[in-house]
This record gives sequence, C-alpha cells and structure tokens, in this order.
Amino acid sequence: MPSAEALAAALCDCHERDAALCDDSALVAYEAKWQSKLLKLQRVFPGRWRVPGLSDEEVRDLLTLGLLEAVRRADPAELGLARPGREWGLLIAARELKALRQSFRLKVVVTDLGEAALPARTLGQEEAWLELEAAQGRARAQARAEQGLSLPQRRWLGAFKASAEDGAFFESSAEPNLSAPSRALGKHRSSALRAYRELQARFCAELTRGE
Repeated sequence: MPSAEALAAALCDCHERDAALCDDSALVAYEAKWQSKLLKLQRVFPGRWRVPGLSDEEVRDLLTLGLLEAVRRADPAELGLARPGREWGLLIAARELKALRQSFRLKVVVTDLGEAALPARTLGQEEAWLELEAAQGRARAQARAEQGLSLPQRRWLGAFKASAEDGAFFESSAEPNLSAPSRALGKHRSSALRAYRELQARFCAELTRGE
C-alpha cells in the first residue's frame, strides 16, 4: 500500500503534468523539475541512470525530451499509465531510458553481470529516495505557506487538519470532508470550499517555488 507521501507526490505530479498539457510556462516548469530530479538520480544511482556511449547530460536531455513529447501528445493510453503512489513522470522516464538503452546498445559482449542486469531492476530504491525528497520538500513548502496565512485562513487550516486523518492536511491525496470544518466554524460549505482552494493554491505555489 503506497504511503500518504507517495500518493501526494504522484497526485502533485499529475496536476503539474495536466497543467503542462496546454500551458507553455507550466511545461517549462515541468521540464525543469524532471531535469533536476534526473540529475539527482544520476548522482545517487549512477549505474542505473546511464547509457553507455552517452554523457549524463545527453541522457537527461533525451529523457526529458521524451517526457515533454509524451505530455504534449496527451495520448490517453500514456496519460493512463499514472498509478497511485508512482509519479507519472518517473514511469515515463524509466520507459524512455529502456528504449534509449536499446537504441544505443553497443555491439560488444557484456562481461559485467551487474551492469547487464540493470535494465531488469525495479525502481524501488529510486522511488523511495524520490518519496523522501518529496516529503522533505512538502514539509518546507508547508512551513513557508503557513507563515503568510491570514487569521481566517489559519482558522480554516486548523479545521481542515482536524477533519483530515492524523491532521495530515497537506499530505492528503484527496479533498477532506468539507462539511465537518464548515460546522466547526459555523460557516457555509461554499466558504469551506473557497478556503480550501485558496490554501491548496498557496501550498502548491510554495511547492513549485521550492523545486
């Protein structure tokens, strides 16, 4: 069962991808996000994210190019690859990496058994590392977002946290029950929805700024 952090990271990635479908600025931000993530993955897992015959920079450029092409194709089958707890961008990058290795396969006899087994390995460690990094980023973004809240927004945030499981409002992969916080503050549900969207927009803005 994916953790709350993994679910939130996957959901955020899908939102950013969907925004990039028709918005050039969002597309540029999405490309920069995955350039950064792939660079870090290459540093942490250098053997798994390289292609013999290509530099690391060339690999990143080709992977992000394939990712952006997938975004703009908006093929329902490709968009449907998203799964709870797994970032869509990582799934596409892994697919592009496999294709890249096949197209740049060297005509030699492979003697390094560890290297030969790499394409068949799962991305469990990479996903765990990305999940940890994403969780830390969300914690920093949450702290920045809460610092600038108005008093009414702080009241709504407290009510939302109380209604969310374990108070994990910003880690929730789905919208919390708006009826409970509305009753707690004596407000109409439409006010709760408006406040929730304001808080969500503020948090997402801080999360994007922190990438």
